[in-house]
Amino acid sequence: MAKKVTLDAMIQREDFAVSDENFELELIRDFPISNLAPGSHILKMLRKPDFQRETNQWTPEQLVTFIASFLDNEVIPSIILWKSPSYIFVIDGGHRLSALRAWMEDDYGDRAISTDFYKGEISDEQKATAKRVRQLVEQRVGRYTTLAGLVGSKDNADSVSIVRAGRLATRPLNLQWVQGSAATAETSFFKINSQGTPLDDVEELLIRHRRKPIAIGARAILRAGTGHQYWSAFSEKVRKQIEVAAEELNVLLFQPEASPPLRTLDVPLGGAVSPVDAHALLIEYLSITGSSSSNPESLESQDDDEKGEKVVVLLRRAREVTSRITGNSAGSLGLHPAVYFYNERGKYNRFLFLGLASVFAAAIRNGNSELFRRFTDARSGIEKFLVDNKNILGLALQNTSKAQRVPRMQSLFSFLIQEFYLHKRIPSLNHALSEVGFRGKLLDLGEQVANGAFSDDVKSQLFISEALKCSLKCPLCDGYLIPSRSVSFDHKKRKREGGKGDLSNAQMTHPFCNTGYKS
Repeated sequence: MAKKVTLDAMIQREDFAVSDENFELELIRDFPISNLAPGSHILKMLRKPDFQRETNQWTPEQLVTFIASFLDNEVIPSIILWKSPSYIFVIDGGHRLSALRAWMEDDYGDRAISTDFYKGEISDEQKATAKRVRQLVEQRVGRYTTLAGLVGSKDNADSVSIVRAGRLATRPLNLQWVQGSAATAETSFFKINSQGTPLDDVEELLIRHRRKPIAIGARAILRAGTGHQYWSAFSEKVRKQIEVAAEELNVLLFQPEASPPLRTLDVPLGGAVSPVDAHALLIEYLSITGSSSSNPESLESQDDDEKGEKVVVLLRRAREVTSRITGNSAGSLGLHPAVYFYNERGKYNRFLFLGLASVFAAAIRNGNSELFRRFTDARSGIEKFLVDNKNILGLALQNTSKAQRVPRMQSLFSFLIQEFYLHKRIPSLNHALSEVGFRGKLLDLGEQVANGAFSDDVKSQLFISEALKCSLKCPLCDGYLIPSRSVSFDHKKRKREGGKGDLSNAQMTHPFCNTGYKS
């Protein structure tokens, strides 16, 4: 899948809840590219509304094709603007204007403006995509500074570049203006975005419910508390709490990044940071971990959070569950992501993650600390069950409705824990699947290979298989260890019993195994 270019820093975002006071309209008729230059008064007033989608929908090829179309005088749709008393809001055309400014600034999500916007928190994928844009720009259109230097010159540049340079100063973008109130402008936005390239379901959900706790929390976590502050209206104390919690959760869930084919087992707990996928995961995760009852609280059912206190609680609850899954806190089980949440080919399975998170969230909510001891008792068996049966579990999920996938995985993990507690064994695959509602016989026919080349999936599958064979295991529970994420250094013979701090008395364990299970 083609990676998308992150241009969200190019035009600032502003809360659209503005006053409808009367003001004089002084509407510009067209939009020359000079309006995007540093110091431009128009640029200082230009804003994206807070309901505008994140500016990250174009591939490098689409971005460069648009710049070429602008320079070659091809037809470009009008930019649609609306003016408030203080700002000029881009109702439609945010990607077009952002692409042009990115070209002018040579910032495709990885240079000064973006680095400042994201406080240095820029993913490797975002950097790699920006590098790809820069290469295509050099090949197909040339840098902005290069063309700008040709304006009015007599250099022996190629004729295409000379013509394109001339259009920098002469070609404006066409404008249309929305007349009316803020409500009219917002309605116009949704009508416009139901045509052409429609809003993704997840994007529309976040936009329509942008002031609700789960929407604010999901956006804060994905960008580690940076980017546009959807929490800017809250008090300074609350803003700080949100940003600190979001940054911590981002590290726990999405770091380090991984790319195919896998060459490490240290893969992110929450999968890739691709905005649509990650937001979809976070919406469900926060619904599960933040609920005060056994039924997840949906984003749509929440009330707007006027003070941010609900967001703080939501992130605190998510942190409680996440710190049970990974990290170095005393209660951390230190689950190995590649074992629990990825299939045999290294592809992330969010339903496994959300299903187990549901089990842990319920235990924390109900004060059932015994569940974590029972899980640890059953852990080595559960992990063998997962490693041996990932392919069949994937097929079972494919044959299950989306609404039932997380509940089924929650039931599966609960059943495995309970079966081991009662019978000191992990049941067979068929027994387990039938107990949690899967019906019929599933056959894994394997992947059909079209040629002799190794695909990324095959390479990842080989690496995972071989790497797990020599992976460290916890001597207390015999479960897989991943020391780069979660480890505790344990005295085999306790200090209070005279155990020394030398190498012969040291062992690496899961944090919970050392501080809770062992005792």
